[in-house]
Amino acid sequence: MAYAYTLYDRRDYRKVFTSLEKAFGVKFIFADEKITNMHIMQKIISYIQAADFSIYDISGWNPNVTLELGIGMMSQKDWYILVNPDKTPNQEVPSDIKGIDRIQYTSFSDLEDRLAALLSQRYSKVERQSLDQYIESLQATVVELLAGNPGLTMADISKFLQLNLQLTQAVVLPLAAAGKIESRGIKRWTKYYIQGQAPDPA
Repeated sequence: MAYAYTLYDRRDYRKVFTSLEKAFGVKFIFADEKITNMHIMQKIISYIQAADFSIYDISGWNPNVTLELGIGMMSQKDWYILVNPDKTPNQEVPSDIKGIDRIQYTSFSDLEDRLAALLSQRYSKVERQSLDQYIESLQATVVELLAGNPGLTMADISKFLQLNLQLTQAVVLPLAAAGKIESRGIKRWTKYYIQGQAPDPA
């Protein structure tokens, strides 16, 4: 979920999404909610790739949201555009995306109703894991994998999980930060081990 952080009060805006999370059993991810050691753009790309779909609120036409929208449009995942015309200069969406369907709202209650309709369309008959649950299940798999196969590289783990390297990093690096696994080596030759099982440095 991307939006201009200076446009609304953070608590008021995100309260809409918290309510929808409870109603539909989903999880909206905002890039500033999770602390990782990844570069911000790498983190955003990993979230886009891991999510069922992405939402971009272009109200105010913020440059950062514009960039994230461009990344989302180039991905293979579904994406949706939100816009509040009252918060957008000239009450107009930029000309290059005028022909694209968008969810228009003028109040938080209006936004919640329209997003609820979208979620009902996507999830009314299908139960999906939240992103957190999905990442946690992959992390458990990585720990089990390294327990039986110590010394795997990020590329090795990526092949086993059948994920791209960026998403694999989003799974593996938090395990290292949490002290559950450790590494030896540098860059692409880095090998990963269960904490306490790595060989002593030469």
